[in-house]
This record gives sequence, C-alpha cells and structure tokens, in this order.
Amino acid sequence: MTASEILGVSESATVEEVRAAYLEKVKEFPPDRSPEEFEKIRDAYDRLRDPRHRAKSVLLCPDAIEPLASLTNGMKPQRIFAGPQAWREVLKSK
Repeated sequence: MTASEILGVSESATVEEVRAAYLEKVKEFPPDRSPEEFEKIRDAYDRLRDPRHRAKSVLLCPDAIEPLASLTNGMKPQRIFAGPQAWREVLKSK
C-alpha cells in the first residue's frame, strides 16, 4: 500500500491536503488506541510531506514506468532510476 493510499489522497495532492488528511487519520486512529496504524499513518505523512522523498517514490513506483514505456515505443525499461539525463533523452526523441 502506498503512502497516498494510506492517507487517502491523490499522488498530486498539495502539502496542505496531505496535512489535512493526516490530521483526519490521526483523529480516527490515535496513537494510544492503535499504535500500529498510527505508525503507518505517520510514516506515510513523513514520506508525502518531504518533496525529495515524494519525487523519489513517484519515480520508483511501478506505475511510473507505464508513461515511459509509451514514450519508448512499448519497450519497458528496467525498474531503476535512470536519472534526469535519461528522461531528457527519451523526451527529445519524441
């Protein structure tokens, strides 16, 4: 389960939307009543509020490969982070 699914927000949610969803989930699952669920929620919030970590998780998730596969004539690349230079080369070829 991804961080955005845990908090119930979209991948493109703003920081304010992520914070609001986090506060709602904490009200629903307080740390003193359900510590395991609270840990999941806190971890998801930490991942989504940090822009660097959020970008990394979006680029490395399996669903992020599909747009790249459509740009490379259906050839699926290996699931590794290719870096910005590789993305620029793919986009230039189109």
